[in-house]
Amino acid sequence: MQISPNSQLESLSRDRCVPAVDFATFQDLYLEIFEIVYRHWTPAMQDRLACHCRAWGPDVFRFDEYLKKSVTRFYLAYQNLAADERAKSVCDVGGFWGVFPLTLQRLGYDVTMTEALEYYDDVFTGLFHTIQDHGVTIADCDLFRPDSHPHSKFDFVSVMAVLEHYPHSLKPFMRNVVALLNPTGSLYLEVPNIAFLPKRLSMILGKSPLAPIRDIYESETPYIGHHHEFTMRELEDLAELSDLTVKNRHYINYTHPMNDFGSLIAHPLKSLAYTFAPATRELISILCSGRAA
Repeated sequence: MQISPNSQLESLSRDRCVPAVDFATFQDLYLEIFEIVYRHWTPAMQDRLACHCRAWGPDVFRFDEYLKKSVTRFYLAYQNLAADERAKSVCDVGGFWGVFPLTLQRLGYDVTMTEALEYYDDVFTGLFHTIQDHGVTIADCDLFRPDSHPHSKFDFVSVMAVLEHYPHSLKPFMRNVVALLNPTGSLYLEVPNIAFLPKRLSMILGKSPLAPIRDIYESETPYIGHHHEFTMRELEDLAELSDLTVKNRHYINYTHPMNDFGSLIAHPLKSLAYTFAPATRELISILCSGRAA
């Protein structure tokens, strides 16, 4: 569906002649777009998601809080994108709520997001229409299926909070994702860190870092929660197996503060660990390029 962008969301720069924005500017823009997108949230929508992941139930999980806190994650991805002044086209794989793709569109990028629309029912139609109405192209494809990808090339491809939800080999997915890259394009991968400090401490007390068996038991098949979380070494292995070169590595917290004075007073050991042992942080990400780039 090709629809002209709504004037309310006119891009800050169609020709990318503006400098990269700071976090405060990005956050203000992101939260403005969040308010537009989240008007489409309904209990029926969340109930539908929770069928296959009990932990996403309306009585358990707040998507609004998750999306607001995620601005930190998305700004880091944006910084990796903005570092390449040549980059103009972006593909966000599994963009779903669309807040990040719409934010990039406002910042002047030509943005596509992929979603396998066959997995959503009518309660999601309004959300996806709004994303398209405001200038982001939605490519309807399931990149986990072999040879299933848009016949387009992009300067920057982001895959965030996606890989951990798939229980099988990532080889077909990674081949499809790499096929989306321009010869000089970059791929940004972000996943949960299974070595996150609270998970390490819980393991000492006999608690598994994996999804609770009760959540899996009470979810319909297929279960779409977290199947495999990663260490940095595993993420690097995935890049190597996919014939990619790692250019940047990142460790980040987004729900657990680590630098503010209050956190240091309330949780001194955690704050010190997050500061001086980055591998204990909540998320890990890498920026990659093809070997020939």
